[in-house]
Amino acid sequence: MFISELQITNYRNYVRAGISLDRGLNLFVGDNAQGKSNLLEAIYLLSTLRSSRASSDADLVRRDIIGSEFPVARLECQVDRSAGNLHLEVAIVGRTTDASHRAGKRVRVNGVPRRASDAVGQLCAVLFSTLDIEIVAGPPLLRRRYLDMMISQVDRGYLRAMQRYAKVLQQRNSLLKRVQAREASAGELNFWDQELAHAGGIIMKARADALGSLVPEAAHQMQRLSDGQESLHLTYRPSLGGLDDSSLPIDETEWIARMLKALTVLRGREIGAGATIIGPHRDDVTIEIDGMPADAYASRAQQRIAALSLRLAEASYLRNVLGDDPVVLLDDVLSELDARRRKGVLEFFDNFQQTIVTTAEPDRVREVMTRASGRFIVSAGALTRFEGE
Repeated sequence: MFISELQITNYRNYVRAGISLDRGLNLFVGDNAQGKSNLLEAIYLLSTLRSSRASSDADLVRRDIIGSEFPVARLECQVDRSAGNLHLEVAIVGRTTDASHRAGKRVRVNGVPRRASDAVGQLCAVLFSTLDIEIVAGPPLLRRRYLDMMISQVDRGYLRAMQRYAKVLQQRNSLLKRVQAREASAGELNFWDQELAHAGGIIMKARADALGSLVPEAAHQMQRLSDGQESLHLTYRPSLGGLDDSSLPIDETEWIARMLKALTVLRGREIGAGATIIGPHRDDVTIEIDGMPADAYASRAQQRIAALSLRLAEASYLRNVLGDDPVVLLDDVLSELDARRRKGVLEFFDNFQQTIVTTAEPDRVREVMTRASGRFIVSAGALTRFEGE
């Protein structure tokens, strides 16, 4: 798939910008703080309906209109897909004093209003960022997010299970606090244990399956980018309170049963803690380079290549599951690589329908400039196509 048209209105530092994008490689050049990352964030939001950076939708609305009567940012794109062409619109409504204007997102797919969850993955994309190194070096939350954003684009059931799990977890934690304070009986947890285990089992099964597909491709990319000098291995660590063994469950039913058993065995500890201490919200993925934990022993350069390998594996995973190419977004990451690795990354994406690259240092990525079919200048939230070198 590829994006042919993109419109951005009142989003971050963009007042109004519209561009036609080419198939193949598109390059956006601009100084820092001009809107390059905002542009790719907007495209990724059209794919996942979540910002890759902001903690609140209100942060996405252009500052100058936040105090207006109806503060709203709009994103719109035309997508050519093997599954049929797509017109996608997302309106992001900021907070307002008018109760009739509810903050949040409004989504239309081919002109028809849809729930945000139903629009996730209609446009499929993978985003490479300079912050990706934190997937390897940072806390478990970022590795869970990596899996969640990837799987949600191709598995509606996973996204629904995630939403259900979050609601049940909140209710169960509230009840655990009441049981701890002797305001409720422990027996009331039975219903919520069943609900949490069902949603949690679906999530864990999907994560284990996705990681099983990622492992060989990520290892291959690490070998390729390191000239065969370094190995990369990923291991899923489901949070089951130490009750998980070396063999992961085979099917969804077994995952659900394993989690329900853990909730039953650990109930006393959870009442004492007043919180749910096991489940997908506590999962992790162990990342090893040459057999050693990458967060503790790898150099920053090794961690960066490992993170890049994970994103390349993600692109392959999305392509294989979807049966179509995701749109590839590279946010100023090529300038961090040496010429050989830049060449390796670009060659990998030669067979993808569309790759969008940003840079503040065009002289360092001269080969990208030469190969790009679409070239654009980003300046103060304005997008201008240019020809020539």
